[in-house]
Amino acid sequence: MKLLTIDTETAGLAPASGTGVCDIAIACVDEDFQVYWKIESLIDPECEISPQAMGVHHITQEMVWDQPTLEEFMRTHRYPLSDVDVIVGHKIDFDIRFVRDYLPERFEIIDTLKLSRHLWPDAENHKLQTLRYTFGLDAGSAHRAMGDVITTISLARHICEAADTDARGLLQLMSVPLPLTTRISFGKHKGERLCDLPLNYVRWLVDKADIEPSLREALAVRL
Repeated sequence: MKLLTIDTETAGLAPASGTGVCDIAIACVDEDFQVYWKIESLIDPECEISPQAMGVHHITQEMVWDQPTLEEFMRTHRYPLSDVDVIVGHKIDFDIRFVRDYLPERFEIIDTLKLSRHLWPDAENHKLQTLRYTFGLDAGSAHRAMGDVITTISLARHICEAADTDARGLLQLMSVPLPLTTRISFGKHKGERLCDLPLNYVRWLVDKADIEPSLREALAVRL
């Protein structure tokens, strides 16, 4: 089973049309989340980097103007993505939207965001950097691609220890929907349990294109 962890930083804070990748990191790991190959690169996003995005990752236009485009990078380093079985990441659906064209048709995912919600439902929040400091995880530079990859791998190991399992066990846990006692972390109903949300708000969330798949899956039970 070939697993890799991936993270991207982007020119905008949402995967909208015209928003490109400006930083990418990939690490291949074994089933115990030990790294055996990794690569990172700044990327020419082929568009302007928004000031809001720069405020998060501190990557400026001057830093990327002479870097490879994502297509050039993937053509040169196609090895890690072409035959992957499992992709690991924190809120990984965001990153997959940007690299989907370079992935095989079928693969599985391990989303450390969903798994963290399963294991620690009462955490202050489930953001990667919050969990980093909560559990004292190994970490790199926050909000840069390789730093987030290192932190995500450390979080995956911590989840394995807490659940007494390995990557195959995490894949099984990924198939279990979030409980309706999960608390929503955004919006006007922030902090409320999914089972207590008004039905009209549930319908609105389920129809949102950018809602996290694990939340959509859990909320759909109520409709």
